[in-house]
Amino acid sequence: MNKKVLVTGSTKGIGQGILKKFHDENWDVCVSGRDDQLVEKLTNRLNEVRENSTIGLSADLAHGEDIERVFKYINEKWGYLDCVVFNIGSGAGTKGLDATFESNLLLMNINLINTVKQFKVFLPLIKNGEKPGAAIFIGSIAQNSNVDSPLAYSYSKRAINVFARYQALELAESRIRVNVINPGHTITEAGVWGKRKKESIEAFDEFISRSIPLGSIGKVEDIAEVVFSCASQEFNKYLTGQVINVDGGSSLQKDSKW
Repeated sequence: MNKKVLVTGSTKGIGQGILKKFHDENWDVCVSGRDDQLVEKLTNRLNEVRENSTIGLSADLAHGEDIERVFKYINEKWGYLDCVVFNIGSGAGTKGLDATFESNLLLMNINLINTVKQFKVFLPLIKNGEKPGAAIFIGSIAQNSNVDSPLAYSYSKRAINVFARYQALELAESRIRVNVINPGHTITEAGVWGKRKKESIEAFDEFISRSIPLGSIGKVEDIAEVVFSCASQEFNKYLTGQVINVDGGSSLQKDSKW
């Protein structure tokens, strides 16, 4: 029987790349996102590649009722999960001390509070599996590196790093592994780095040479490979409570600002 994974926010960007990696590795996957059409399109496309390998449900996981709805949907379809990848997050907002309380609270809700709610609801599905499962949180190197992001983004991602480590300890007795993957500067077609590259290839290349020791921008596949490795018992059944930066060495720099 194939293993099962839910990747939240998996209709585009890093989330979609992670979902496709699991699917390529013969896992059954659950697509989750707010856009009905994107969820349906990706679900159908993956089922064309491998029949009955993919389920999908559009939901806004900022709302408790939608979190419960996704739980019920997966529980009825599969009854368990081998892994959940908590990928929803936002770095949009005002930078520096000019950010309003409301904008800071919004980022805290998206990156921390809602993620904790999702974890608590989906955890029983991980516990229902025949073998010990895994929970993986997608953080950011902004949690401890100067990447010129909104302050609330940085400290909300830092909080997720701390939360995950404590959950790893709590769940160790159940042999459930909990880890955090912190992507660095990663290019996606619709993301900020894709836009900056189109605006000025010279400035883009200068930034990379100055800020990323390995000399190249991160790709979605780079993140997906590490996430899958952490989820797979074949590769990492002894890894838990760890925070892994996948950033080409950016977090080793004094700063990594655009």
